[in-house]
Amino acid sequence: AVHRFAWAGTALAALAVILAERGARGTGPWDGWEPSRELRSPGYAERVRADRPVRTRANTYSNLAYATAGLYACGLALADRRRPRAPGDGGAGNVVVDTPALSILFGCACIWLGFASGLFHASLTRAGQRLDVAAMYPPLLAILAIMAARWLPARLGGVRGVPTSAILCAAVVVAGFLLWRWKWSMPAKETLLGLIGAVSVAAVIEHLLRPHRFRSAWLAWGLCLLVAGIACRETDVAGRFPVGPDSWLQGHALWHVLTAGALASIYFHERSESRGGSVATGGV
Repeated sequence: AVHRFAWAGTALAALAVILAERGARGTGPWDGWEPSRELRSPGYAERVRADRPVRTRANTYSNLAYATAGLYACGLALADRRRPRAPGDGGAGNVVVDTPALSILFGCACIWLGFASGLFHASLTRAGQRLDVAAMYPPLLAILAIMAARWLPARLGGVRGVPTSAILCAAVVVAGFLLWRWKWSMPAKETLLGLIGAVSVAAVIEHLLRPHRFRSAWLAWGLCLLVAGIACRETDVAGRFPVGPDSWLQGHALWHVLTAGALASIYFHERSESRGGSVATGGV
């Protein structure tokens, strides 16, 4: 059911983009928008088609990968809400499984990233660029919120207190807004690398403090996909990616797909935790 939910949602999103693109042909949908630097001086290898609604095809449609990752997290959250908490259940005692709101938070952050990045690469406008860069941070902040929830009580202020998950979700939303608000005042690359480093270090610390309670393979996959994505992106920016500018296979498009896979892998790593001394034997 989760697979159907994620892939059907992705297919509907792709269909919506295709229909919107066809309906906007010849209308100049981006006329009047302030262009980004990439429109006149492309920073990526893909050819820019300034007269079309989707100005860079591969770099736009590849953002559907973020939507797929987010839909999986949301689908798993819905399944978690219906899952009985029977004694000995491999998922019981897992902060992600026990708190569907955290999965919804991460899932919505990934879907928002796919929308914002897709809007930028379709329009190559300054407003789209601002959304794109700011949207890179919330998925990582959501992962950090999941990690924080593992070390905090379920409610702050006692039994009748405020759910910790609600406070963490609100904190991520506020932080995401502030990062969007001050986007032009911040070094985007350094901020993103700092958050990636924080997630990586925190995941390693979790393994050291709680050995044998996580599926380390998920973390390894996440780091490998991230490194591969960075390599594709940098090769694309340097103009050394071995394809033509009209190909659907672009280095920056692979950056989108690979980093979406990395985010999903880190989420599954967090989801694999078991408090019983060994990782859960059930599915992700």
